[in-house]
Amino acid sequence: MYVSALASDEVKFGPDNGGSGQFTFRLQYGVDNTTGGDVTAGFGAFYTMIDQVNRVLPKVDVVEATRPGDEALRPLLKGQLLGLRALAHFELLQWYAKRYDAADPLGIPIMTESNLLGRPARNTVAEVLTQIETDLASAKSLVADENASTFNDLVLNKITIAAIEARVALHKGEWQKAIDLATTVINSGVKPLVTGDAFRGIWTDQNTNEILFRLRYENNTINGAIWTSTGGNVIFSPSDKLTNSYDDEDIRKDAYIGEMSGKRYVNKFFVSSRGGRVVDGKAIRIAEMYLIRAEAYARLATPNIAAGAADLNLLRSKRIVGYANQTFGSANELTAAVTLERFKELAFEGFRFFDLKRMGLPMQRDASDVDSPNWQTLPADNPRFALPIPQDEILANPNMVPNPGYS
Repeated sequence: MYVSALASDEVKFGPDNGGSGQFTFRLQYGVDNTTGGDVTAGFGAFYTMIDQVNRVLPKVDVVEATRPGDEALRPLLKGQLLGLRALAHFELLQWYAKRYDAADPLGIPIMTESNLLGRPARNTVAEVLTQIETDLASAKSLVADENASTFNDLVLNKITIAAIEARVALHKGEWQKAIDLATTVINSGVKPLVTGDAFRGIWTDQNTNEILFRLRYENNTINGAIWTSTGGNVIFSPSDKLTNSYDDEDIRKDAYIGEMSGKRYVNKFFVSSRGGRVVDGKAIRIAEMYLIRAEAYARLATPNIAAGAADLNLLRSKRIVGYANQTFGSANELTAAVTLERFKELAFEGFRFFDLKRMGLPMQRDASDVDSPNWQTLPADNPRFALPIPQDEILANPNMVPNPGYS
């Protein structure tokens, strides 16, 4: 969430920012912690997560079952672990590889067993995605079936894994597959689109509407405090570009963006009944599935503009009071509209930087959102769209090839 917002056009320096995130926002991030701490942290964090999975996974079938019902938990636990491993590999691929090219040799190292002395080389992008898809397929065969009455958004299940598979298919440009998977999730009916206060309440944890998978935080401010301190200092404000993209009738404008004492702040993760900035992480929402399907319809070899427009119009009708359905004269027009809608709907949720990269689009900030034209634009396919491999990893692992463009 933090890196995607800072390195894209979602935020600007807040009035109380004393230097936080300056290297990332100014696109000056490097391979060490001096300038690259924000963008390199994910490398170690996700590989730690993968290592934890790889330590536990071989033991699931070994640990003695001592209580009634324990045996039935074995496949469910294995499915959860495989799904989490796939998700971690996919996040790493999005961060540290270039825009999708199956033949690119500079993917990320695949780790399927714990090896503290390992010196893994980078696998090709195709190999990484094959492993991700294999883990997801295995996970889906092991986790629980769910319906609207049994659905639990705190664990992975067949529906949430299908949602992750839809993301992967979109990343690869497998449009029909993305449509089919998103349709599976949407048609499950477990989390329909909502509007009004039922939507606003998502962001203060008054409800879990639309949420397919979330991270529960009882007292941790990790989500909200990256934008606004618990004392009220605004570290990063929503960008003028994002703020101005919403119509006044759009309920997302107030749900996502607030103002106090003349300071504009990120309201999306600002407060819950558990305290200021203590808000759950929303990892997957049903709105994303509609946007995936709408984009995929537009990008089919023979585009289905009507179907894509229907998805986009339905989502907008839930967000914009008095919305009138829009028609689109071409697939390109629909794709551009979906891209804008992802910007507005999924703001601050960790998508924007990687959406621009995936689509081959430049990152372009408004002049009012920067204090120098030097970091107003990141051209499409600039090497900085692939974040740097940490210097510590390069020094410790002679088989690790660094990403180009970093010294």
